[in-house]
Amino acid sequence: MNRKLWLVVALALPILALAGNVYLKSVQRNSGVAVTLPISGFDPRDLLSGHYLIYRVDYGMEVTCDKQQGPASVCLKPKRGFYPTGELPTDCTLFIHGQCNDGAFSAGIERFYIPDAYAQVLEDKVRDRQGELVLAVDDQGNAAIRDLLISGKPWKDTIGGLD
Repeated sequence: MNRKLWLVVALALPILALAGNVYLKSVQRNSGVAVTLPISGFDPRDLLSGHYLIYRVDYGMEVTCDKQQGPASVCLKPKRGFYPTGELPTDCTLFIHGQCNDGAFSAGIERFYIPDAYAQVLEDKVRDRQGELVLAVDDQGNAAIRDLLISGKPWKDTIGGLD
């Protein structure tokens, strides 16, 4: 193979991998079951970290890992429950998989990117417990954020007057 062909392959391969990743995330986000869960700020000193709003997801029950590490799951239907070993009951039809790390459960949905101009307004509203996440949960237990709601409305509609 000549050098130009190798250069084209070297440039195209990462671009194709990135495009494939974006496509798969888009499919997951648009095809899962919609679930809305409340959120709240958990660190009054640093709810905003860079351009990410960081919060705690309220699964409607106590979710505590007790210093263990490894896979864990939250069952949402038919009965809510937390399973720190990741092993779900057979009747659980809607669930979110995550990880226990240093006593905290994380499903990869604990931060939301926001433009810097709206950071303080959204941080205040989440701190006042007005925030909710709309998630897409697939049948494998993977959750993706569809939207952030403030007082039941999409965050962009809530802060529309700031533009």
